[in-house]
Amino acid sequence: MNPQKNLGNKPSLSHWDFPDDAASTKTYLAALEQLQKLFIDVQRDAFSLSEFEKFVNSLVSTFQSQSWGLFRVFLDQKVFQASTASTCLNTALVCFLFARANAWSGENTGLLVRAALLHDIGMLFLPPSVLLKEGKLSEKERAILESHPSVSFELVKKWGESFEATQVALQHHEEWNGTGYPSKAVGSKIHPWAGTVAVCLNFVARVTQRGYRNSVVGYEAVKKLIQDQNVRFQPSIVKDFVKTTGLYPPGSILLLSDGSIARVIALTHTNVMRPQIRILIDHFGSPFRDDRGPLFELSEAPKLFIARPVNLEDLFPKDVN
Repeated sequence: MNPQKNLGNKPSLSHWDFPDDAASTKTYLAALEQLQKLFIDVQRDAFSLSEFEKFVNSLVSTFQSQSWGLFRVFLDQKVFQASTASTCLNTALVCFLFARANAWSGENTGLLVRAALLHDIGMLFLPPSVLLKEGKLSEKERAILESHPSVSFELVKKWGESFEATQVALQHHEEWNGTGYPSKAVGSKIHPWAGTVAVCLNFVARVTQRGYRNSVVGYEAVKKLIQDQNVRFQPSIVKDFVKTTGLYPPGSILLLSDGSIARVIALTHTNVMRPQIRILIDHFGSPFRDDRGPLFELSEAPKLFIARPVNLEDLFPKDVN
């Protein structure tokens, strides 16, 4: 059925601004502000490991209670800020979800989050002329950019972080086929934690490269990771990553087999391909305003299937008010 049927007056896309995520947005921005302050202290050589420890413990606790809400805020990109702190926070969140989906211990999950928060710390010391340049970098500029993992490694090692964290800092841009940097490490020479962060970081980069809302971007990022397994990334890590987000990550908008339109709210433990969804427009074409449609797991509706992901803005004419 046509999801526009029976909509009456042309709907405003603000009807689907998802107010249920307002609290998560506030939490996300507060965490980002805290991390940005800590990173400013790093640049001033006034970094407090005790303050960072408190932040990590608080953040892991927040992730445990609000992870999918924070993930949807991150994926929606309305509050996106291009910064090292933003990249590190988003990567830490995705790493947490990865560890939880793959039954990592609580201790290792915390250590992985900590490593992810610090993996790009060397970027804080690169010249703005390199960081902010639009267009292709010169050979010299590329060499400067590719030095940041070594800087991250030296700092993380100096602060007495775990061996795993040092390897994440050093190897998060290495690639499975040996084309990465700084050492062109190949295959098993890449520490598995570094390979894990590399996959999570790639997902983060792909969903934050666009300056506009696109509700199929999560699906596209996961699909590209699958294509890059055994080339850029270790296949087993990519396989485990799909357990983390599914093919249709939370926040994605889906066309269902009965013609209705739904939003993915969270993954389920039983089947990542049958997530929890909320109906936005039912199969009669009737919209549910303000994220208040029926909420259920697709496993509870065995005759209902995902047809494809869609971009909400593409469902309506360009002249929608």
